[in-house]
Amino acid sequence: MLLCFTAITFTFSSCYRKKDTIAKVTVLDSAGLPVGGASVKLYYDDGLGTTPRENLEQENSTDASGIATFNYNDLFKSGQAGFAILDIDVNGQVKVGIIRVEQEETSEESVAI
Repeated sequence: MLLCFTAITFTFSSCYRKKDTIAKVTVLDSAGLPVGGASVKLYYDDGLGTTPRENLEQENSTDASGIATFNYNDLFKSGQAGFAILDIDVNGQVKVGIIRVEQEETSEESVAI
Protein backbone atom coordinates (compact mmCIF):
# COMPACT_ATOMS: atom_id res chain seq x y z
CA MET A 1 0.00 0.00 0.00
CA LEU A 2 2.78 2.40 0.98
CA LEU A 3 4.68 1.51 -2.19
CA CYS A 4 1.63 2.33 -4.36
CA PHE A 5 1.11 5.67 -2.58
CA THR A 6 4.78 6.60 -3.07
CA ALA A 7 4.69 5.69 -6.77
CA ILE A 8 1.53 7.73 -7.34
CA THR A 9 2.94 10.73 -5.45
CA PHE A 10 6.13 10.82 -7.56
CA THR A 11 4.18 10.31 -10.78
CA PHE A 12 1.79 13.20 -10.19
CA SER A 13 4.33 15.58 -8.70
CA SER A 14 6.40 15.45 -11.88
CA CYS A 15 3.49 16.13 -14.26
CA TYR A 16 4.46 19.74 -15.01
CA ARG A 17 5.48 20.08 -18.62
CA LYS A 18 7.13 23.23 -19.83
CA LYS A 19 5.08 24.87 -22.59
CA ASP A 20 6.57 26.30 -25.77
CA THR A 21 8.01 29.83 -25.82
CA ILE A 22 7.35 30.95 -29.40
CA ALA A 23 7.53 34.30 -31.21
CA LYS A 24 5.65 34.86 -34.48
CA VAL A 25 6.20 37.94 -36.62
CA THR A 26 3.84 38.69 -39.51
CA VAL A 27 5.31 40.92 -42.22
CA LEU A 28 2.87 43.00 -44.27
CA ASP A 29 3.47 45.32 -47.20
CA SER A 30 2.10 48.88 -47.40
CA ALA A 31 -1.20 47.51 -48.77
CA GLY A 32 -1.58 45.19 -45.78
CA LEU A 33 -0.80 42.04 -47.76
CA PRO A 34 1.50 39.32 -46.36
CA VAL A 35 5.10 39.31 -47.61
CA GLY A 36 6.47 35.82 -48.24
CA GLY A 37 10.22 35.18 -48.26
CA ALA A 38 11.14 38.22 -46.15
CA SER A 39 14.20 37.91 -43.91
CA VAL A 40 13.23 38.60 -40.28
CA LYS A 41 15.75 38.97 -37.44
CA LEU A 42 14.88 39.14 -33.74
CA TYR A 43 17.56 40.37 -31.34
CA TYR A 44 18.16 42.16 -28.06
CA ASP A 45 19.69 45.65 -28.03
CA ASP A 46 19.79 47.58 -24.76
CA GLY A 47 20.69 50.81 -26.59
CA LEU A 48 23.74 51.35 -24.41
CA GLY A 49 26.26 49.77 -26.75
CA THR A 50 27.02 46.96 -24.33
CA THR A 51 27.62 43.41 -25.48
CA PRO A 52 24.36 42.11 -26.95
CA ARG A 53 22.78 38.90 -25.75
CA GLU A 54 23.70 36.97 -28.87
CA ASN A 55 21.93 33.85 -27.67
CA LEU A 56 18.61 35.67 -28.21
CA GLU A 57 19.42 36.59 -31.83
CA GLN A 58 17.57 34.47 -34.38
CA GLU A 59 16.88 34.93 -38.07
CA ASN A 60 14.20 33.27 -40.16
CA SER A 61 12.27 33.78 -43.41
CA THR A 62 8.54 34.35 -43.68
CA ASP A 63 6.34 31.68 -45.21
CA ALA A 64 3.74 32.34 -47.94
CA SER A 65 1.38 33.85 -45.34
CA GLY A 66 4.04 36.34 -44.24
CA ILE A 67 4.77 34.67 -40.89
CA ALA A 68 8.24 33.97 -39.46
CA THR A 69 8.29 31.68 -36.41
CA PHE A 70 10.99 31.64 -33.74
CA ASN A 71 11.38 29.02 -31.01
CA TYR A 72 12.97 30.05 -27.69
CA ASN A 73 12.31 26.80 -25.77
CA ASP A 74 16.01 26.12 -25.22
CA LEU A 75 16.61 29.56 -23.68
CA PHE A 76 13.62 29.77 -21.33
CA LYS A 77 14.07 28.19 -17.91
CA SER A 78 11.07 27.10 -15.83
CA GLY A 79 10.41 29.50 -12.96
CA GLN A 80 11.90 32.45 -14.86
CA ALA A 81 9.83 35.63 -14.57
CA GLY A 82 9.38 37.13 -18.02
CA PHE A 83 11.54 36.43 -21.03
CA ALA A 84 12.56 39.22 -23.42
CA ILE A 85 11.61 42.29 -25.42
CA LEU A 86 13.27 41.99 -28.81
CA ASP A 87 13.83 44.31 -31.75
CA ILE A 88 12.63 43.28 -35.21
CA ASP A 89 14.60 43.86 -38.43
CA VAL A 90 13.09 42.94 -41.80
CA ASN A 91 15.04 42.71 -45.08
CA GLY A 92 17.81 44.91 -43.67
CA GLN A 93 15.42 47.58 -42.38
CA VAL A 94 16.54 48.19 -38.80
CA LYS A 95 14.11 48.18 -35.87
CA VAL A 96 10.83 48.13 -37.79
CA GLY A 97 9.15 46.97 -34.58
CA ILE A 98 9.49 45.20 -31.24
CA ILE A 99 7.98 42.06 -29.82
CA ARG A 100 7.50 41.14 -26.18
CA VAL A 101 8.19 37.41 -25.95
CA GLU A 102 6.30 35.91 -23.02
CA GLN A 103 7.42 32.74 -21.28
CA GLU A 104 5.55 29.58 -22.23
CA GLU A 105 3.27 31.42 -24.67
CA THR A 106 3.05 32.17 -28.37
CA SER A 107 3.71 35.89 -28.74
CA GLU A 108 2.67 37.55 -32.01
CA GLU A 109 3.47 40.88 -33.64
CA SER A 110 2.77 42.37 -37.09
CA VAL A 111 5.08 44.83 -38.85
CA ALA A 112 4.62 46.78 -42.08
CA ILE A 113 7.47 47.39 -44.48
